[in-house]
Amino acid sequence: MEKQETSGTLLLIDANSIIHRAYHALPPLTGPNGAPTGALYGLTSILIRLFKEKNPRYAAAAFDLPEPTLRKQKFKEYKALRPPTPDDLIPQLEASRDLISHFGIKVLDAPGYEADDIIATLAKKFSSKVDQVVIFSGDLDLLQSVEENRVVAEIPQRGISETIIYDERGVQDKLGIKPKMIPDYKGLVGDKSDNIPGVPGIGPKTAVGLIKKYGTIERIYQEIESLRQDSPGLAEKLELNKEMAILSKELAAALKNAPSPADLKELEVTADLCRADLYKHLEELGFRTLLQRIEQKPATTQERKVGKLF
Repeated sequence: MEKQETSGTLLLIDANSIIHRAYHALPPLTGPNGAPTGALYGLTSILIRLFKEKNPRYAAAAFDLPEPTLRKQKFKEYKALRPPTPDDLIPQLEASRDLISHFGIKVLDAPGYEADDIIATLAKKFSSKVDQVVIFSGDLDLLQSVEENRVVAEIPQRGISETIIYDERGVQDKLGIKPKMIPDYKGLVGDKSDNIPGVPGIGPKTAVGLIKKYGTIERIYQEIESLRQDSPGLAEKLELNKEMAILSKELAAALKNAPSPADLKELEVTADLCRADLYKHLEELGFRTLLQRIEQKPATTQERKVGKLF
């Protein structure tokens, strides 16, 4: 069998999470027309840095939609504790779609699905057709899509000032489990940020031990009698919360069947940083200092484990 040829990097951006991070990491800014631009400034800075370092041949930015998702239909309390979007961030979220498009990046969303689902779908669909898929997100949930060195995730740390790149080994070093096991892990411990309940009384250490031993939540319940002999109290907790554990896993798992482009060519980057309409758009936003960064030559160092954004 001939080896399939691959070409270039596919950059997948979790737009909502990055824009929210930029909003909270930077001081409030306003553009020449008085509109808020702090989050847009942070997003622009990130995009310039990603283009210079990754030089992606293909790229997509996935957005969440305000409509109820499939997860919300399964569990109405899903993300119920999330605070409302700040008033001055709402217009920036809307404007970010146009900004991203000026970078030649495909903007995607899908009713019922979250940005995580779109990214997971694209990573699965196209990872064998490119040299590498790079997921850029402020959400650790997307670590579940990491696959050896073929699919990596770059996650901002401490706001957006630095990033860490996770391959499969990096995920295991951080969490103690393989990327694909993250939904099972969250099925046990839950996730407060998304209001995923998990199993009361089971913490990270116990969950990692169970996942390492059994592999999946379903296997844990298949072997519950064996577990009862060693730890009757733990077995009882699991039995009492079986339905919620399985539901929590389903809520935590990124769906890989989201509506998305069928052909990789649809994600080909259609612009470069020196494009006139991008310059004009950034000037209209008042981002003259970022225009100077576009004109700077890319760094000569190889891709680093920790990358500076500012």
